[in-house]
This record gives sequence, structure tokens and C-alpha cells, in this order.
Amino acid sequence: MVGRRIKWIAAAIVALAVAYTIAWHGLALRLEDIMDEAAAPSPEKDWHASWTRLDAGGFPFSMRMTAQQPTVVWGRGGEQATWHASELVIITNPLNLAGLSLVLPRRQDLVVETPSRRHVVGISMDHGRAAIGLASGGVDAINIGLEDVTVFSGKGTALAEAGTLDVVSTPSGDGDDRDVFLEMTDLTIGNGSAGRVERGLARMRVVGAVPRQGTARERVDAWRRSGGYVDLGDLVLEWPPVAAQGEGRLALDGDNRPIGALRLEVVGYREIIMALAQAGEVRQDQADIVIAALDFMAGPPVDGQRRLDVDLSMQHGRLTIGPFTVMRLAPLWPPP
Repeated sequence: MVGRRIKWIAAAIVALAVAYTIAWHGLALRLEDIMDEAAAPSPEKDWHASWTRLDAGGFPFSMRMTAQQPTVVWGRGGEQATWHASELVIITNPLNLAGLSLVLPRRQDLVVETPSRRHVVGISMDHGRAAIGLASGGVDAINIGLEDVTVFSGKGTALAEAGTLDVVSTPSGDGDDRDVFLEMTDLTIGNGSAGRVERGLARMRVVGAVPRQGTARERVDAWRRSGGYVDLGDLVLEWPPVAAQGEGRLALDGDNRPIGALRLEVVGYREIIMALAQAGEVRQDQADIVIAALDFMAGPPVDGQRRLDVDLSMQHGRLTIGPFTVMRLAPLWPPP
């Protein structure tokens, strides 16, 4: 009697194992079809993707899809961006398809082409991962983490380096709004003559619904026309000897240019301007004029340091501090 029960239990286990194996491989084939459908060109989107081969692995307790030589192309007409890498690994749980994990390639290349210019940028990192939460309506949450990142030109010259870069985007719980968190540490730009940014942080809320369908340009334009904006609740910059923090609100005008206002409290501006002058980035007489003007705008010293309250305004395609124009602001996209 006991032996018969053991045989039945063993047979049931074997049957379940066979059924699970069939289901796992069926799901792998289905995921391949879903990825092929999502990557195919479509008039409703401005991107498409391709790969030389798609391999499934991870049996039995995970689903690991490896895209060999993946390429993603954005853009239409005369402007186009192409991303390429040796492989991209996508991992999910076959028992619960509530999210995806991506192992990002250590080396990536990005080519941006316009009618007049061609830009080639390489990206390398020691470690990169992304987690994507899925809901019935599509992507629910995004979490990206990169370590020891270097961005370099097509000729191999380092353009920027960062110790870590983290991006988190989650629903705010208030309608279609989303909370976004950005943090970067140990940032060096170019040859490092401007020093190292120890930490940069931004907490923001993207207010307003962004449509899921259409090209990136169409979706952003619809968000803008519906009154969408970005609340910057917390900005922090630690760039010794400079430290700054602030808040503000940003949106886009009818020409898709940034519009809004930021208020920053800055400490240590004198030292960084003097360092730039010593490095030859600006002339000493220019540095003296800038320091004198900023000292005039700053309040009295606190703990031996002057604190400068800076009101930045963005409108009519210009970034201004008070009556002074700092730079012109280009639109996100050229006019159609």
C-alpha cells in the first residue's frame, strides 16, 4: 500500500515536472514573440530594435533572455540616434511576470546623426542594472543603477566619468503624476580642471499624464499642452568648494523650450571661479569682475562664507539671473 502511494506521488511529481518544463519553454517562445513584436517598426512609435539572436536560459526558476548584438534606433527623417551593444540580458520570474531585471552591457555605443553632423559617443561601466515593474497598464516603476561610468568620444577621449548614477521613477499615488529621483556621485567632466562633483541630487514630481502611444515628440507635446510641468522639490550640488541647494518648477513653452524658475542658495562660488582662472579656463580679469558682481549680490558672510541666493529664470528661450542673460535655451526638438 505504501509502495503504491510512493509510486503515485513519484508519478505526480514527474508529471508536474514535465508540465512545468513544457510551460517554461512555451513561455520562452511567447516572450520571444512579444519582444519581436515590441521591437518591430511601427507608425505609432519613433523607435525600433533588432538583434542577431535571442537565447533563452535560466531554467527552471528564472527566465533569462539574452539578445546578441542588440541595436535600438530612434528618430525619423534626417535626425536619428542609434544605440548598440554586444549583448543585453533580460531576466524575469516565470512564475510571476510582475517585473523585469536587465543586466546592462559593460560597453555601449551611441551614434547621433543630423543633416549636418554625426556624433559618436561610447559608454563603459563596471556594473549596470535596471529593474522594471510591470502593471496592467504597462510600466509601473523603473530603477536604474550604474557604477564606475565613463563617457568618451569616438576618438577615445574621456568626456565625463562618474562613480555612481541612480535613477528611480515611481507612481506618486496622485493620479498620473510620477516621482523621480536622480543621484550622481564623483562626477568629473573632461580633464577635471573644474574639480570633481562629489554629489548631485534631484527629487522631482512630473505632474500630468504622459500618453503611452505615439512618438516621444508627440507624447511630450501632448503632456505640455495638457498643462504638464515638473516640480523640483529638492536640488543638491556638492562640488567642493561649492555647495548649492534649491527648488523650482519647470515646464515647456509652445516651442518646446524650458520655461520656469529656480531658486538656489550657493556657497563657495568665489573659490571655484578663482580655480577656473588659475586653470586658464577664464581670464583673471573676467574672474575678478564676476566675483565682484556676485559678492555685490550675496548677503553678509555667515561662518566666514558668503551665501548667494540666485534666482534663475527660463523664458523666451533664455536662461537669466536677474537682468543678465546667461545662455540661450534650445528646444527639445527642432521645429517640424
